[in-house]
Formats: sequence, structure tokens, C-alpha cells
Amino acid sequence: MLSGKSKKYIAVGIIFHLLAVIFSIGFFRHDEQRELLQTVGYQLGFYDSSYLSFQFHAHLRPWLQPLLYVWCSKIYSIFFDLNPNHLATLFRFVSSLFGISSLYVLYKTFEERFQETKNDTKNQEYYFFFAATLWFLPFLHARTSNENLCSSFFIFGLYYLAKKISMRDAFIAGMLLGISFILRFQMIVMISTSVLWFLFFRKYSIKNLLVLIFGFLLAGAISTALDSHYYGQFTFTPYNYFNVNIIQKYVDQFGSSPWYAYFIQAFKDGVPPLSLFFIFTFLLLWIKFPKSLLTWITLPFFLVHSLIAHKEFRFIFPMVFFLPMIFTFLIMELNLVVKKSWVILFQVFNIPLLIYFSLIPASNLMKYYEHLYYKKDLVEKVYVTNQFEDYTKFYLKNDIKYILYTPREIKKLAASDKKVYFFAMNLQERDLILENAQCRIDFSLFPRWLYNLEILKKRRTFRSWTLVECSNQ
Repeated sequence: MLSGKSKKYIAVGIIFHLLAVIFSIGFFRHDEQRELLQTVGYQLGFYDSSYLSFQFHAHLRPWLQPLLYVWCSKIYSIFFDLNPNHLATLFRFVSSLFGISSLYVLYKTFEERFQETKNDTKNQEYYFFFAATLWFLPFLHARTSNENLCSSFFIFGLYYLAKKISMRDAFIAGMLLGISFILRFQMIVMISTSVLWFLFFRKYSIKNLLVLIFGFLLAGAISTALDSHYYGQFTFTPYNYFNVNIIQKYVDQFGSSPWYAYFIQAFKDGVPPLSLFFIFTFLLLWIKFPKSLLTWITLPFFLVHSLIAHKEFRFIFPMVFFLPMIFTFLIMELNLVVKKSWVILFQVFNIPLLIYFSLIPASNLMKYYEHLYYKKDLVEKVYVTNQFEDYTKFYLKNDIKYILYTPREIKKLAASDKKVYFFAMNLQERDLILENAQCRIDFSLFPRWLYNLEILKKRRTFRSWTLVECSNQ
């Protein structure tokens, strides 16, 4: 039974998740757009496959997650026109719904352990307090990334794995863990070590293990059938992914980092001083409780990713969704008395970040793309000073060609057509273009009054992202 305070925390968590769905438009990393939404747009008929990435044409990505969004779009289209900006909001809502549901399911997975403690109600409230207020959870759950969705399905599978097991539960656990693997192949590490923990410490029966494996393989078989259908030929994406990235070393072109790089990335991107607290929490768990299920879930996953040369912080995101439970577990096992001053100090740093990341766009460029979509005149050609790699065909009504130019060409180019567009990356570029009388600001990332502040007037290289229209009509 949930306490009244726990229910209030759940309500707070739902509010912030909804805010992130509405306001955190765009993508955190390009893969979220390039490998997922681009595929969705292709399947919806927005453009042909020539706009899709190498990974699509090499059959490296399973179709399951794009199809989830495609099916949502089909239902949406019964009632509304397919506006890509509205669809992206729908996809964030679906992803966030899975994410916030997984937080509740994670509590249910460990509910028995809560009930074994003297302060079970208080510990329950600690869990939902952290689940509702950790600053990065609403933002990450709103992402249409496979790191987000695979984590949710892993937690769903873990719940059935941890139940008083029956063959039915084992089958459902296998299916859900199989879906988690399909969404992100690297989850095989987390899945394997979790199953091993139940075999060693919960005496999971061989019969149920075989049923679980059958469910896992069935999920893989269904995914292979979907992939083969939508790619137009038989294909086995896990092998393709391994062959291209490991055997052919495709991933090596993206650089390598030392084994300790994740500690540095976690410190910087987790926002100090909170990041130090998060890192210390994981280290304390791993050292003090090596036999804990939470250790078996997170530590091998972290070690394997640390040994892989190419590192991106998002690769270990599936670990951070367990932080609310890890915090609560340590409070319970170490019999910590949580002082009010500790909570206040934590929230002084955490709450501003929670509000900020729930309300800002994940990518500021999305405002630019929204402007282009709703703009009456189609923009077909834009001049830029630096290479502009565009991953956002999903959001556009037409093709836009980005052409490199040099500052000395501005005057000539500004008069070269009825309407000419420049995309200025900073204030210096913008002001050079605006020296031409026929040019005006068509779109600006920030309000114009902001650029008039004295501090910015002195920083002419400040990122401005301005679309300037030069009209010769």
C-alpha cells in the first residue's frame, strides 16, 4: 500500500515528466534522430530511403522501436493530420509513459525487501522522492532513444524475473528481456548477469530458465521476421551489428577513450557536485554489497563498457535509471538516518536542474526547424560558413540545400535571387549580412533584446543561430 506522501511524489514525478514531453523538443544525441525518427518518416512516406543513414542500408538497426512510433502515428492519423512536430511530441509521450511506468515497476520488483524493514513506509517514501525529483529522469525518459526504451523493458522483465516464479512469469520475463535486447544489443550484459544472480542466489529452476530462454528467443524470432519483412530480405540484425562494428571495426572511426573515461564524463555531464554524489553512490554499492542484485545489474555492465574503446556517456544511461532504488537500498542496508539538512542540501542543487531540463529544448535547433515548417515561403537553399550536417529531414516539408560561402561573397550572394537565405552561426556573421539593406532577420534563436546586452556586444562569436532573409523583390 502506498502512503499518502508517496502518492504525492508520484504526482510530482508525473507533472515533471509531462513538462519534459511538452518542452524538451528535439534530440539529445543525433542517433535519436538519425537512426530512429528518420526511419519512422521513411515508413510514413515522408521521403525515400536515400535520406537514411548507412546503418539503415547495412541493416544494423532492428525495426521494433521505429515500428512502435509508426503504429502510434497510424492511430494518430485517424483523428489528425500527420504534422511531424506533433508526432514527435506523441513519441516523447509514449517513451516517457514507458519510462515513468518502469519507475513504479522497479519499486514493485523490490517491494518485498521494503516490507522486511522496520521503516518500510519511510523507505518507500524515500524511493518515490528520488524517483520523482532526480533532475535527469524526466528529460531522459522523454527521449526517443533506444537507451531509454531498452531500460524500461529491462525493468519490466526484471519484475517478472523476481516474482514468485511460475512458467508463465518466466515466459513473460523472457519476452520482455528479449525486447530489451532487441532495442539495444549491449543490454545482453545486464540481462545475462541478472539471470545469473537469480540462478545463484534465488535457486531459479532449470525448467523456468528454459522457459525464459524460449521467451527470449521467441522475441528475437519475431524481431527477425519484422526486420526481414521491412528490409525486404532475410536479415539478422544482431549479427549485422556485430559484424560491421566489431569485425569490420566501423565503430573505430568514432574515436577511442581510456578505460577511466566514463568517470570523467560522469563527473562533467552529471553536473558537479551532484555528479560526485552519484559516482560515490555506485562505488559504495559495488564495494559494500558485491552480492546485491543491483550490483550484478550495474557493475558488469559498467566494466564491459569501460573496456570498449569507443565511449559515449549515453551508452551507460541504463545504469542511472536504477539510482532511486540504489539510494533507497543503501539507506535501508546501512541503517542511515537521513537528516533534513541533507535533503535540503541535495535539493538546492537538484531542483533547479530538474526544472531547467524539464523546460528547455533538448536541441535548440528545433526552434529553427519549427520555424521552417510553419513558414509560408518554402526555403530551398541556405548559405552557411561551416559544414552543416542536417539530420532532421523528418521535420521538414521540403529539401534544403546548405551551401558554403565566404564573408567576401555576402554582398554578391545577397543580390543573387529574389530571396536569399543565410544561416549565421554567431553575431559577427549576422551583423556582416545585415549590413546589406535588403536583409532582415527572419528567425533568431534568442530574443533580439538579449543580443543587445553589453556583455554579448563584446562577444561577437557568441552562438546566435540566426536565419537572415535578403529580399530583392
